[in-house]
Amino acid sequence: MTRITRRRLTHNPPITEQGLRWANDLPSEILSIIASQSGSAARYVTLRLVCKGWGDALSMAPFPPLPSPQVPFLLVPPRGVNPTAPCPLGYAYPLPFPVPSRTAFFPLPRLQGTLGCICVGSSHGWLISLGRDSSLSLINPVTADSISLPRLSTMDNPVLSFDKDSSPQYHLRQNGKSFSQFSIVHRSVLSSDPVQDPGFTVLLFLSGLTNCCFTWRNGSTRWNQYLHEPFLVEDVVFVKGVFAAIDRSINLVIFDFRNLETALMIIYQDALFKVLPKEAFLVEAAAGDLWLVLKWVNSGDSRMHRGAIQVFQIHMRGDVDGSREAEAIEIQSLTNYVLFVGHGSSVCVTVDQFPWLAPDTVYFTHFYTKVGKSPNIAHHGGVYKFNVSSKAAHKAFTVGQPRNLLLSYASTSVNKLKKVDNASI
Repeated sequence: MTRITRRRLTHNPPITEQGLRWANDLPSEILSIIASQSGSAARYVTLRLVCKGWGDALSMAPFPPLPSPQVPFLLVPPRGVNPTAPCPLGYAYPLPFPVPSRTAFFPLPRLQGTLGCICVGSSHGWLISLGRDSSLSLINPVTADSISLPRLSTMDNPVLSFDKDSSPQYHLRQNGKSFSQFSIVHRSVLSSDPVQDPGFTVLLFLSGLTNCCFTWRNGSTRWNQYLHEPFLVEDVVFVKGVFAAIDRSINLVIFDFRNLETALMIIYQDALFKVLPKEAFLVEAAAGDLWLVLKWVNSGDSRMHRGAIQVFQIHMRGDVDGSREAEAIEIQSLTNYVLFVGHGSSVCVTVDQFPWLAPDTVYFTHFYTKVGKSPNIAHHGGVYKFNVSSKAAHKAFTVGQPRNLLLSYASTSVNKLKKVDNASI
């Protein structure tokens, strides 16, 4: 079985409030009791980031169970970072959530031992980390728990190479192209939460490889490679025991890895749509339904139009003769459902579970480049929210917003801590 270890948060602000000097003198036993009653991930993170003493004490204490279902968030790259590149660990911000009088932000802290690592995926509340030396890890940004995965070097594929004497990074070479750390992993996803499901599976698609994928099941010592028909994955999600995937043309394919020796690739039909969207996302919705979210906005557009997002429910049918068909039916209203969409990380929740969220809404990231008077290229945009019924889109969070406007969970201000206590991430 995989060992879950606890990393330390190393981005702890110093205590400047005189009223919080008692924090370091609080016994760890009492602090653990307080943490066990925190009730939400936001409050727990607040406790860990009050001061270094609290962070060290809680790093060794058992973490209380996270609220169910998964805490929804979107990774947003910091200002100045290319939004098309993977996020450096410790420099991304999950989605801000509206609270009664202002917007709250949860800054992702720097985790010990992640220097030089990048985030190549986010699934079931865990980040998938890739190091310069081909090391892979699953990291929970809230609890700082981590699970080490086999290195990419355990993959049986001749296009993968690593020479520490000539190159400081692991490289993938395919068709004359060389993919470095920032582009080697094309898509990565987990089948389930590793804490709740010890039998979870990790699925990887590497850049440049369209005819094979790799899986790792908890307890294994290496990656398994599966050859399949050429298929460039746009998005993939685990639903009803299998991985459902689509490409940029919205062709639907099912990958079944329940038998480790063979992988069944089920092709349902040709493209579901004649006009291709700019981006497409798959979501496991209520009762295991498969939803498809289409984004029609070009990454270069600075304005969000009313038809930016469409949501469909996919129905899959198998005939007696072996033929398979899929049908996409547009959803006109999400009622009390809320969607957070990102490649390999989409989540569906309800406003009953997270009452501070807007119902019938799709949250997503959108960035565009803008060349100013200086030669530097600035990346603008952030997180948008789209109401499915009214077709109205609004910006919920702008990258590069002044830090004095952020309500940071890492703040040591007593007043801010009280405000954070009324919110959750």
